[in-house]
Amino acid sequence: MPKLTYHPGLSNEAYHALDAVSPSRLKLLNRSSLHYFDRFLAPDREPQEPTPAMQFGTAFHTAVLEPDLWISTVAVQTEKWNQRTTAGKAAAAQFEQEAAGKIILTSDDAAKVQAMAAAVYAHPAARFILAMEGQREASYSWNDPATWVNCKTRPDFHTADRRFVVDLKSTTDASRDAFTKSIANYDYHVQTAWNLDALEAETFLTIAVESQRPYAVAVYPASPALIAAGQRRIQTAMEQLAECLASGNWTGYGDQIQDPIDLPSWNHD
Repeated sequence: MPKLTYHPGLSNEAYHALDAVSPSRLKLLNRSSLHYFDRFLAPDREPQEPTPAMQFGTAFHTAVLEPDLWISTVAVQTEKWNQRTTAGKAAAAQFEQEAAGKIILTSDDAAKVQAMAAAVYAHPAARFILAMEGQREASYSWNDPATWVNCKTRPDFHTADRRFVVDLKSTTDASRDAFTKSIANYDYHVQTAWNLDALEAETFLTIAVESQRPYAVAVYPASPALIAAGQRRIQTAMEQLAECLASGNWTGYGDQIQDPIDLPSWNHD
């Protein structure tokens, strides 16, 4: 593994602005190289604004991992103003000015985020893990020796000796069966292998927290099979990316007539 470059004090926004490959980028590459090019490399690419779900997730991470930054990064809208009135317009304008550059949450969402964070620290295993000495939201970059592609990662937490890497996930269902499906649907195994290999860590732990009452929490170690599956996906994706960068050929779903399409296997009609 190449030597990592540590970026101390790098904000979440600055990390995402780094022009380097990450698991989220590889996920889009899995759809097609054309989608990857259009999102990240096209000269006329459109800036991507954070979705409400992304902002909620960032606020949740802040509440759990960096609570000292809550006031400076999150603005809570505690009321709705009647902007048909002069007073309402003035109040809304003042809030927008004070909230500039911050994540804006409704009071209900802010309360939910804080309840989820409290549930994490009420869980014995999660509390024990996060109390270990280590780094939270640390940013790293490196150059992949096989493809010479710039890479980056920002694990939620890792211990000081880098033996353990921890990921914090909000989910609708943290039960084993349901979260297993989430791993496959959202390529969490790619993120697992990416961080383990980057930090040369031994164990990857996911703290899964439900986003609805009772905000149940589960802590899952990644299995060797899950990690190996993620490593295979990463190798294939990185080779594809290197080939596209070298050739300049970014394709969508193929240039030729494809095989006949059929109903999905689960449809028996």
